Amino acid sequence: MIADSQMTHSDALPRSIYALVLCQGLLLTGNAMLVSVNGLAGLMLAPDPRLATLPVTCFVLGGALSSLPISLLMQRRGRAFGFALGCVAALIGAMLSAWAVAMGSFALLCLGTAVIGCYNASGQFLRFAAVDISPPPRRAQAISLVLAGGLLGAVFGPALSKYTVNAMGTTYLATYLSLIVLAVLVFAVTRTVRFPPLPVVAAEQPSGAVSLGALLHRPGFVLAVLASASAWATMNLLMTATPLAMQVCGYPFADATWTLQWHMLGMYLPMLFSGSLIQRLGPLKVIALGALAICACSAIALHGDSVNHFVFALILLGVGWSFLFSAGSTLLTTQHSDAERGLAQGVHDAAMFSAMALSSILAGVAIAGPGWAQLQWGALAAMGVVFGALVVLGRKLSLRGPA
Repeated sequence: MIADSQMTHSDALPRSIYALVLCQGLLLTGNAMLVSVNGLAGLMLAPDPRLATLPVTCFVLGGALSSLPISLLMQRRGRAFGFALGCVAALIGAMLSAWAVAMGSFALLCLGTAVIGCYNASGQFLRFAAVDISPPPRRAQAISLVLAGGLLGAVFGPALSKYTVNAMGTTYLATYLSLIVLAVLVFAVTRTVRFPPLPVVAAEQPSGAVSLGALLHRPGFVLAVLASASAWATMNLLMTATPLAMQVCGYPFADATWTLQWHMLGMYLPMLFSGSLIQRLGPLKVIALGALAICACSAIALHGDSVNHFVFALILLGVGWSFLFSAGSTLLTTQHSDAERGLAQGVHDAAMFSAMALSSILAGVAIAGPGWAQLQWGALAAMGVVFGALVVLGRKLSLRGPA
């Protein structure tokens, strides 16, 4: 690793990185709004309360199914094209979702949120686009800085959901329509970034089967996928369930949005220094710190169900997600060649979204009060798997990159 004092001017982060930070903030503002209302809109429209989190699951499934195709498309056509396509998906999905709540159609809401999931999948590649435009010594900082743009979402997302929830008479209608404005802004900002030309080796990429097999034989790639997937699965599991669990406890919607605001601050404030932490300690130790934070989250949640218990548990959940995801993403960038970039990043994010989809389904049990405790034990079990992988795969891992 190169210390900051040894870095030359050419090693500095480019100014265009801040455009990606802004895009991440706009993306997460919309995501925070969806987190606040998707489960509740599902509960309002679902024929069976047990299906309340199905729109959330469809949102994640949309991301899972589109991550790999979008990543491969970006490898062939460039980042700008992929981001533009994602913004088109946001426009279509937002209009379908708004139409769904206006018409009272649960099926249409599920379809609309699935299409918005494609937009989210595209936006997740903002962190890798930051790697593309940054010098190698600054890649960990580039990833964490872009992810820190989610602070805008933490501040504005829950607040906007609160003010738009009944702004147009029909509950949640204005919330979904406001996503259109956010997506247009993302498109406009990404057009100002000059991404580097596609690498020549992209045309020589080996077949998917051969390249995927090589990736899966690298302990570092497997560990990176596991860290990010477990981060998103546990975070999504508990975050999606929180508004429903708080509703069961009799707390008003404003308390749920307040809790989610603190949770998102816990997610994105650590990103301001997680890059430096990863550079200093290495990805494996930061992954371990993230797993410990999520264990602490579950311990607090199991201790009580006051508003303060929800708030402090969700803050620690956010911190754990921050360390696991930033460290996993940084580790991933050392485990593939330029030719494998599209496949490696696409498989990584597809696995991440698939884990989230499973967790969204499980989150539905939080509607029945006792299920909240069961979810905490599930999160603890997931972190046990992460610690086990750190022991087994960590011994085999070389950070010198792929062979």
